[in-house]
Order: sequence, then structure tokens, then C-alpha cells
Amino acid sequence: MQKKSIMFLTELKKHMKTSLLFIVLSLFTIACNQKKSTTPNKETVAEIDLVYHVEGMTCDHCEMSIQKGVNELNGITLVEANHEDSTAHVIYNPAETDAKEIIAAIEKRGYHVIQ
Repeated sequence: MQKKSIMFLTELKKHMKTSLLFIVLSLFTIACNQKKSTTPNKETVAEIDLVYHVEGMTCDHCEMSIQKGVNELNGITLVEANHEDSTAHVIYNPAETDAKEIIAAIEKRGYHVIQ
């Protein structure tokens, strides 16, 4: 009889371990599949796409300088400066930066933005 009790307890421990593992995995799965918040965040704000006319660009180095300066700002998705047509194409998130900051970053590098 004592042997049966020991075997029963051993089997009970195995089932408890399996059940506990199943519960932990279920909770993990539920936690990972929770819906994200529906409040607007930086990713859901529509980006703004602008082209600036920039005076003073004469070479590839000028383009790289403007691109580097604007890319230092938060929320910049794209910067393409072109000295041949004197433009700077910028796509940015208005929740993180604005046109004034972009113009200031360009002018800080010695160029003039015509609005």
C-alpha cells in the first residue's frame, strides 16, 4: 500500500509540473498578444513632406552638410539636398520637430532658405 501511495504522489507531481508549465505558457502567450494602445503616438502622426529652396549650395559637400545637419533633428525620415536645383527635400514627423527647426538647422550650416 505504501508503494502505491509513493507511485501516486510521483504521478501527481508530474501532472502538477505539466499543469504549471501549461499555465505559465498560457499567461505568457496572453501577455504577448495584448492589443496596443489606441492613443495616438509618434508613429501614427502623419508625416509632412516639404521641399525647401536653399541658396548657397554649390557642390556635393554642401548637400552632405545640409543632410547631416537636418538628420541630427528628431523625427526626420528623409533628407535629400541637391545643389544642382538648390533644393532640400525633407520628410519629417511634426510631433517631433517642425519647419522652423529644419530651417534653423540648414541656416546654421551657412545656407539661406527661401520661403
